[in-house]
Amino acid sequence: MALISGLLLLASMLLAGFREQAPEWKKYQSAYKELLIKNAKDDATRKKARSFDVNIQQIYLSDLKRVDRCTSCHIGVENPLMVDAEIVYKQHSGNYLKDHPLNKFGCTICHDGQGRATNLKEAHGAGRDTHWDYPILPLKYVQSSCALCHEFDMLKQNGGENVAAGEKLFREKGCKGCHKLNGVGGTLGKDLDVIGSQPIAYFPMKYVKGDQTVYAWLKQHFDDPRDIAPESEMKIDIKDDESDLLTTYTLTLRADEIPQKYRRIWQAPQSREEAMGGEALYKMYCIACHTTGKYSIYDEIFKRTIPAIMNPAFLKSIDDKFLKKIIEEGRSETQMTAWKADAAGLTEEKIDKIITHITKDRPVEKPELFAFSKFNPNTKNGEELYKVRCEICHGPQGEGGEKILGISLANPVVQKEADPEFLAITVRDGRQGTPMAAFGGKELGLGDQDIVNIVAYVKTLSSKK
Repeated sequence: MALISGLLLLASMLLAGFREQAPEWKKYQSAYKELLIKNAKDDATRKKARSFDVNIQQIYLSDLKRVDRCTSCHIGVENPLMVDAEIVYKQHSGNYLKDHPLNKFGCTICHDGQGRATNLKEAHGAGRDTHWDYPILPLKYVQSSCALCHEFDMLKQNGGENVAAGEKLFREKGCKGCHKLNGVGGTLGKDLDVIGSQPIAYFPMKYVKGDQTVYAWLKQHFDDPRDIAPESEMKIDIKDDESDLLTTYTLTLRADEIPQKYRRIWQAPQSREEAMGGEALYKMYCIACHTTGKYSIYDEIFKRTIPAIMNPAFLKSIDDKFLKKIIEEGRSETQMTAWKADAAGLTEEKIDKIITHITKDRPVEKPELFAFSKFNPNTKNGEELYKVRCEICHGPQGEGGEKILGISLANPVVQKEADPEFLAITVRDGRQGTPMAAFGGKELGLGDQDIVNIVAYVKTLSSKK
């Protein structure tokens, strides 16, 4: 046994010695030197090529707190004669190094990977056995690094089209309706502020296909959230190329603090948002759930009905004050976030802008008054009528929810803030474009007193839990 252990130790020492004498980077540099000699056009150039010193290349970036040895293998990255060489010797594409010189920026600030490594596997950080959380970025995601220093408006015209398009999708697909960013956004999903710099262990990789990397998780999660996280309630409707764009943008959300002298960002994200109009804010915070807002839909993911908040029948009967209260306070026991400043973080000004957009097509004509206050309610009779007419859609206790078409009537906002006159008009006239039928008139047979009794009973539902 001792003999076997000794032989194994000797073999490992010999292997280590071989690697020390013939490291991977040295192989590439020697081949690069041969290329220089072979392609030399004259004796002077050939002589200079022969004097090329095969050695470790290291870029020390004190401001960025990085050490990059990538050019120990990618030795021709600044050589214009290597424009058509194979990838390891090839000159860097485009004119990026003109504005981002290696001695100031290095490589890993843009490409990720493990800068101190001197072999391909560890430098690229590929595979879980390298124990490196930030493997080299595929080219299709490398623009995510541009946003560390540059504004999206500048990038969309200057080589950062993908990351700028991803940021636009993030805004217009309503991602902040569920996720907080910079302290503002919904609470259904996790905060996204540093999602792009989270270690691999932060992400549940059980269902990820292929390489288990952060960008693979993000891409596949955008493609189908429940494929990666079966319990996810995330709602998203995008094309395959759009999931790549969103992945590129999400990777920009990092904790890295780039020194000010590197940065070309003059406007904070919050400032850009302050300048947005109501339509842009609606897309950012509301559209993922309410879509156009014109139709009431039963959502199979949320297991409840999402109301039609831009439906003309709804807008005709609701006033801005009550609408604002719903947005500010949300609807407890539903996915509707409370959006006030000390909850999801929307300022009163932003909420007002969203309301202006929601109500832009409000009909001029008002509904016929009901005059609820002139009636004497009979709650007992209202309970009987509710069980026959309303329970099937709103639930026995007005709870709404799974497999039920109607919204929750026991919700605190409905109970405390909804005016009985508003509720009576809704029962009488219904909501066109939603499952809510008009119960007044001859067809469904409820008289005004019946409606008053039902509304009076509905207003007691919060005490029946």
